[in-house]
Amino acid sequence: MKLILGHKGDWIVDPRELAARLDVRVRDLKRMEKRGQVDAKLATGDGDDTGLSRVTIRLPDRGWCGTFDQGGALLSEDAW
Repeated sequence: MKLILGHKGDWIVDPRELAARLDVRVRDLKRMEKRGQVDAKLATGDGDDTGLSRVTIRLPDRGWCGTFDQGGALLSEDAW
């Protein structure tokens, strides 16, 4: 999984990979997003975590977070 900087300056995670990690179908993830049921946050690190980014995705009944390096490579992740 990679965190990619989009052409508008936004960060993008492939929805197929994210859906697999959340154990939902891609179309269901997209439907939930359109309904406002997907809470997505991006936090950038400071101090010892400078250069790292943390993505947190929350659905009504589950969630996932991943830590990415400056190049967008996934370093660690957790699901609940």
